[in-house]
Amino acid sequence: MDEVQQWPVVKGRWMFETASGSPLVTPDASASGNAMTLYGGAQVGSGWVDGGVTLDGIDDYGVTSAVPVDTSASFTISAWAQAAAVPQKSVALLSVPGMEQSAFTVFYVPSATPDTDSGRWRIAMASMDTPGATVRQVDHGGFFSPTDWTHVALVYDGSAKHLSLYVNGELEEVRCADDDGDGVQDDPTCTGRFSWADDVGSFKSAQPMQLGRAKTGPNTWGQYWPGTVSDVWTFQGTLSSSQIRMLAVGMPGMPTEVPGDN
Repeated sequence: MDEVQQWPVVKGRWMFETASGSPLVTPDASASGNAMTLYGGAQVGSGWVDGGVTLDGIDDYGVTSAVPVDTSASFTISAWAQAAAVPQKSVALLSVPGMEQSAFTVFYVPSATPDTDSGRWRIAMASMDTPGATVRQVDHGGFFSPTDWTHVALVYDGSAKHLSLYVNGELEEVRCADDDGDGVQDDPTCTGRFSWADDVGSFKSAQPMQLGRAKTGPNTWGQYWPGTVSDVWTFQGTLSSSQIRMLAVGMPGMPTEVPGDN
């Protein structure tokens, strides 16, 4: 999982330390200069890494000036997030919409049994921007609560069509036991869980990235994020597992460059 086929390039980083204007605009710390405009009552302040932006879960969101990555090629997206309370419905952290589908959406899905199950982080990725396109999903349930600061990262290898979801620097891998080696799992009710998938198609979107909401119809938006987001990164190319773990440390003052590229 650590092989890097293409050395990644930083295409955007939003640290949410400052914002100015009306509506508020917060700068991109990378060389791309892809500033993000904040709408609703979104406000910048403290966060897990340097700054953070707080969204009310009703109508607050952010939009980049341009799409930060080619979503049909290899790319990596990461962010720190903390929900103000456990969401009662699916809520979007980041998305890049198309005309009919979203190139990707990263969102949290609550559990029907929250006392025993923390829910899932999920990536949904459409193969084409058409109404009937295949939409693949990968889930990750290896975290304590969405109300804790959590690092979430999407890694898409466009050449291998491999999609991975990291939470707090780790993939989820839960295999069902086959102690007798007969190729049949010992517990027929066991369900294996893997936070990656192969043969995942993608399309190239020309629309900007959305922070804290997702497209729910041709002209409608929803799934607004209720909480704070910190240190959003976009890279063209795939980060390795070790590089994702570096981002998941959450080190204040980290330079805006590819992790380990020094």
